[in-house]
Amino acid sequence: MKKVFLLIFTLFLISNSYSQSYIEVIRASSYYSNAVINYTEGNYKSALTNLDLAEKNLKGKTNRDLEYLKIMSNYQLNKYKQAYDLAKVYFEKGFIERRKSFRNVISYDKKNFIDYDEELTAIFVNLEEKSKLREPTNIDALIENIAAKIASKKVTFKSYINTALLSNVTEKIDYCLRETSKGVLKRVYENNYLNLKMSSTSKKYSYDYSGAISGKAINTSNYKINVTFTPTKTELNTNSYNYGYKQNDVKYLKGKITFKETAYKCYSLTAPEHEKSFFSNYLIKKFQNKNFTKRGYKTKVYKITFTEKEKTLLKQDNNFTKLNVVLRAKGLL
Repeated sequence: MKKVFLLIFTLFLISNSYSQSYIEVIRASSYYSNAVINYTEGNYKSALTNLDLAEKNLKGKTNRDLEYLKIMSNYQLNKYKQAYDLAKVYFEKGFIERRKSFRNVISYDKKNFIDYDEELTAIFVNLEEKSKLREPTNIDALIENIAAKIASKKVTFKSYINTALLSNVTEKIDYCLRETSKGVLKRVYENNYLNLKMSSTSKKYSYDYSGAISGKAINTSNYKINVTFTPTKTELNTNSYNYGYKQNDVKYLKGKITFKETAYKCYSLTAPEHEKSFFSNYLIKKFQNKNFTKRGYKTKVYKITFTEKEKTLLKQDNNFTKLNVVLRAKGLL
């Protein structure tokens, strides 16, 4: 009788030693709740850490909520073999016997209105195939590869300017002269053109345009305009690298319109004459507002889009920050 009692008492102690307290369930639920936040924010490594802690407090038991996030966190980290092995366990018979529910938390499926079984079934074959592939292990090398891709695909300023810049630009001035023919006063319309030709300067983003204007009623005048360009603000996100170039400033350097004859406005024979400085000021304003590039290139923004795999990588942990650091070191940010 004593032996039977001793056996029962021993079994009771063993059972208690492996039993789970309510506090441990609450603690496990808290870890799971943190894992949901981690996963939603793309911090998959932290999600896995919290899921492991949740499972530890469940005394090795598990549930659909925990297993789904473990599978998907590994999947997002490109750990396809681990994700596939967990998915197989998820669909095995007898899983329900290991089930242990969390308390006082909203599960991931309820928050996102999804069905775990449907989601995992949809990716199962793809996951099975990827599990046979060699998994990347060097994150820094992958970040370097993305940076190298950006550097190789980035359109240089020289390429942009060769495509964008106009080699010649033209402006004209219109005015009227007055002549008397057979005793009748007549208006004579005049159009004079200023043709400017582009030339490079010693400065990277600077170009000069030079040319002369002359005509029946005006003295020959040499004009010179300086046009500068600048890179647009570079922007990096987890989907793409965005950059570009734009026309920045136009400076008048020299040139002045002077007349040999009186120039009049053209709307009537009694119209007043133009002010002496009118056309000089007119040309300066025209050039300051002029587009010295082809259509669509005055401000040109380029985009280098990342692959889905690269996007996933950059959303994980601090990989996006790592890419920022590498690009800054290479002068690409």
